[in-house]
Amino acid sequence: MNENYYDIAIIGAGASGLMLAANLDMEGSRGIVLEGSSCIGSKLLMSGGGHCNITHGGSIKDFVYAYGSEGQALRRCLYRHNNLELARWLTGQGVELADENGEPVDPSYGSNGMDSAGRIFPASMKSRDVLDALLGEASRNGWQIETDAKVSGLRKDDSWEITLINGYELWAKNVVIASGGITYPETGSDGSMLEIMDDLGIDINEPRPALAPVYVDNYPYSELSGISIPDVTVIAFSSDAACTCKGKAAKMKGDLLFTHEGLSGPVILNISKYTEPGELIRLCYNKELYELPKRMQRILRERSRGILGDVRTNVLALLLNQDDFTVSGVDKRGMVTAGGVSLDEVDMHTMRAKRFEGLYVIGEALDADGITGGYNLQLCWSTAATAADDLRKAE
Repeated sequence: MNENYYDIAIIGAGASGLMLAANLDMEGSRGIVLEGSSCIGSKLLMSGGGHCNITHGGSIKDFVYAYGSEGQALRRCLYRHNNLELARWLTGQGVELADENGEPVDPSYGSNGMDSAGRIFPASMKSRDVLDALLGEASRNGWQIETDAKVSGLRKDDSWEITLINGYELWAKNVVIASGGITYPETGSDGSMLEIMDDLGIDINEPRPALAPVYVDNYPYSELSGISIPDVTVIAFSSDAACTCKGKAAKMKGDLLFTHEGLSGPVILNISKYTEPGELIRLCYNKELYELPKRMQRILRERSRGILGDVRTNVLALLLNQDDFTVSGVDKRGMVTAGGVSLDEVDMHTMRAKRFEGLYVIGEALDADGITGGYNLQLCWSTAATAADDLRKAE
């Protein structure tokens, strides 16, 4: 037997790649996980500020809307491998769970134990516990994990030929792309596998940062850094002729956080993928002036002054409801990547590439991303477990 031949090769030892390895026992077969960086699960360890918001409570049917226009395509794999399954798997591995207030979450009671949980974390609030559980089960399942194994080429013949950047070659009957997107390239998520798949002829929708802070021209709120305003409506406008909502690319409501350099907080992170440099973003504070922090009241009054120094009440009223800025940029270090392998290229019942036998795509490499709240790690689990189902049948 060729020692460089494997039944399954997973490219990427991040969340989705390790979730697949944790779901698939390789007894009687050979499986390898190739990680391009020197560390395993780096981005998973960073998730949720190191706390790892692993999923969300409530009905899985409500998750569909968290992924925007891609939600309907993802529905089958989300329903098949849902948030309750993920929570039960983790507790079965000894990882106790809690909500963001530290209250225990017990999936042994079924969905009733998770309905009001909201964001779900390991009770320790340590991402390391989740990573250790995944690595432990992957090891028990017989997977070989190699670091510093960056893929530079992928070619299909009788089997898949995989070339590493150091010139080493190996072959696999099945290849699973679990390489992530373009954000945090130091973790191995540098977009290089998307370029390789593009060379294969697979349709790639342009990757861009999502769940990222947004920067604007003439930002006036630097001194408010760290202040959060609840229930702010944010509208992202677009000049794209394809936009169907009278210039509105997206409209969302939630908490807004001012930083020293720009805008952040859940509502900004969630809308960031719809913003473009040069386009307009509108903040509607949905409050009377006296309801805002005093320092913000002062800044708004200063911005409302006329040439004679008087506060123009009509301008002040407008700023409360239409505080408009021109987007100068979106932080490249978004939490996740929007764009990636087009969902039209993938059979969502199996996660197989439709036009390439033995090729699968899961997790963040797909053109699918969710809002904040654990939805993106749930997507990694659901797509990884769906691929595992199909690979189990193929063996």
